[in-house]
Amino acid sequence: MNVRPLVFAGAGLAMAMLLMACGAEKSEPAKGSPARPIASAICSPVSYGGPGRPRFLIVNSSGFQGPHKGHGVQTAQAIKMVLANRGWRAGPYTIGMQACEETSGRTGQPSTEKCRRNARAFAMDRSVLGVVGPLYSSCAATMLATLNRAPGGPVAVLSGSNTYVGLTRAGPGAAPGEPRRYFPTGRRSYARMAPTDDIQGAADALVAGRLGMRRAFVLDDRSAYGTALAGTFRAAAGRAGVSVVGTAAWKAGARDYHALALRVRKAHPTAVFVGGDLASNGPQLIAALTEVLGPDVQLIAGDGFAQPVPLVEAAGSRVEGMIVSIAVLPNASLPPRGRQFASEFQKRYTQRPCCYSVHDAQATEILLDAIAKAGGIRARVARYVIGARVHNGLLGDFQINRNGDTTLNTIGIYQIRAGRLQFKQAILPAQELLNRS
Repeated sequence: MNVRPLVFAGAGLAMAMLLMACGAEKSEPAKGSPARPIASAICSPVSYGGPGRPRFLIVNSSGFQGPHKGHGVQTAQAIKMVLANRGWRAGPYTIGMQACEETSGRTGQPSTEKCRRNARAFAMDRSVLGVVGPLYSSCAATMLATLNRAPGGPVAVLSGSNTYVGLTRAGPGAAPGEPRRYFPTGRRSYARMAPTDDIQGAADALVAGRLGMRRAFVLDDRSAYGTALAGTFRAAAGRAGVSVVGTAAWKAGARDYHALALRVRKAHPTAVFVGGDLASNGPQLIAALTEVLGPDVQLIAGDGFAQPVPLVEAAGSRVEGMIVSIAVLPNASLPPRGRQFASEFQKRYTQRPCCYSVHDAQATEILLDAIAKAGGIRARVARYVIGARVHNGLLGDFQINRNGDTTLNTIGIYQIRAGRLQFKQAILPAQELLNRS
C-alpha cells in the first residue's frame, strides 16, 4: 500500500524526497476509533501504510527549512522506515505519523510561535501518543511544559538531537528553574538519544589540547544552546591544558563580522571555539574568521555547525580543516543493527543517513515499544520511556536514566575536507573533565 506523501507549503524540493512507498502487514488492528489527524498548515498529511486507518499517531517535530532541512527530511524518512519495518504497529495498535515544521521560513531558525503552536496541537489531540523530536533544544524548551500537562496525561517526547543540559538536569549548563519548569506535573516525560553539551564541550576542549592548541578564544551566539556549549568548553579547557584568552558573543542579525574577527586576532589565539548554530548567521561568521585569522588558527565548533555545504559556500577553501564535534559516529562505527539500518536506508532513499537520523530512528523504536507496553494509553507511555533499557539497539546497548538522558556519551570528532565532514576520532571524556556539580 502506498504511503501518503509528506508535503509542506513552501518546503520545496527537499520534501519530494519523502514520496516513498512502504509495505505493510495484513493482520487485523486493535479495535477503537481511528486517529484524528492534526489539522495544521505546518503539518504534513498522515503517513500510514497499514490496514484500514491508524488507531494512534506519533508526530515528528523537525526543521524542513533553513540550513538543517536535509537532516529534517532524513529524520522523517528514518521514522517512516522504522514504522514500515514494524508493519505500522506498536503491539496490536496501528500507528500513523505526521511531521510538523518548527523553523521559520524567513530565518531558518527555530520559531517559538511554531513550536508553541505544535505543542498545543499535539497535546489536545488524544490520538497523539508521542513526539519524535524536536530538532532544536530551544524548541523543546518551548514545548515540554505544554506536553507534560496535556489532557489524558503527559505526552512522551523523545529527541535524537537535543543537547542542552537544562532540559533534563540542573546545575552547570542549565538556567535557574530548569528542568523543573518543563515538568509541571512532577512526572518526567522527555528523553534524548544524544549526549548533553557538557560532554560535547569537554570533548572539544580535549581535541584542542591534543592538537597542542594552548590558547583558545570562545564565541557563542547568545542562544541557550550556544551559551551553554561555550560555557562547558571554557570549564573543561583548563583541565585539558588549554587557556581561554578571550570570550565574545556574535549577533545573528549582524551584516559583517570583520570587527569581531579583528578583536579575536588581537588575543593571539591558536584555536577559536564557536558555540552556536549555523542558523545564527554562522556561515558569515566563519567566512570573516577564516579571512582575518588565516589558516594557522584552528576553528572548532559543536554540532550546530554540522552542515559543511553552507560553510564552504561562504568561506570557500578557507574552511578546509575546521573541526566539528557531533554526538554521532560514522555509519561504519555503528553496532550491527545500526549498520544494517543505515544500509537499508541508503538502498531505500539513495543516500546515507546523516547526523541524528539514526538516533531519531532509535527514539522511534523506544516510543513504539513504550506504546505497546502502555496498552495505547497516553498517560502510561512516558513511564516506559524513562528508564528504558535497550539491548542490541540501532545505537547499541544503553539505558535512559531517571533524568531522561542516555548512558551513551561518546562524541564523534570530524574535520571538513574537500567540502565534506571526514571522521577523525571518537572521544569519551573522563568524568573529571565534565562541568558537573
